[in-house]
Amino acid sequence: MTLIMNTSKQNTNRLASNNRRAFSLMELIVVISITTLLMGLLMPALTSVRENARRVICGANQRQFGQALTMYSADHRNRLPIASVLDLAEPNPGELALVRSGSSGFSSFLAAGSYRSVPEPLAQSDWDGLGHLYKWHYCDSSDSFYCPSHKGEHTHEECKDKWDTKANSQPLYANYQYVGHKDWRTGRTRSLLQGNKLVLVTDAMQTKSDFSHGIGYNELRGDGSVSWIDNVIIRTQLSVEVPKDFLGMRNLDDLIYAIFSK
Repeated sequence: MTLIMNTSKQNTNRLASNNRRAFSLMELIVVISITTLLMGLLMPALTSVRENARRVICGANQRQFGQALTMYSADHRNRLPIASVLDLAEPNPGELALVRSGSSGFSSFLAAGSYRSVPEPLAQSDWDGLGHLYKWHYCDSSDSFYCPSHKGEHTHEECKDKWDTKANSQPLYANYQYVGHKDWRTGRTRSLLQGNKLVLVTDAMQTKSDFSHGIGYNELRGDGSVSWIDNVIIRTQLSVEVPKDFLGMRNLDDLIYAIFSK
């Protein structure tokens, strides 16, 4: 009797084991297809979340510039840092993202050690535009001068070693363009006293790859406020390379002037 019961139990277990079959190839394909479909639906949303986070960091960088420019202006009788490209016989606003001219001839003026700690006239410095904020310790982090969404030339990884050298043989650029100390068409001096009527800093717009976010940009105004501006047209108006012909430079001048004159 016991033998019969054991045999019956073994047969039952064997039958149950046979019923627990593996996935068929078709079922596996269906599972993979559904997983791929779900990933395809989720990836754009995840990409959008990451880009929004980078926009926030970009805006925070510009807000830091606002605080630094406020302190600089208070220490310099309401004056803004000089952008030397606007003092040329032919102003070149396409270079407003320049932070260091790359003029190694200034190195003879620099004392040994940390050149940033040596007080000297601004005229003896190769720093320019927003670069003065770094030179005079109003903004101590070079990382703040670079947008996390930037994928073109002049990334922080590419440029970070050029910030703490005594001199550079090549110009140094940030990912942000600065309005400068004066209106390059009228000659009128710009000041933070203009408040929110003054656009101080925007994302760089020299070439298509400089336009970091593609569909818009952050802008800092004279009252310290930072806003995101939706604009899908700007990138179509920019060249792939830095314009060198008169018409290309004029078109870029008009575009940048319109941005800073809103």
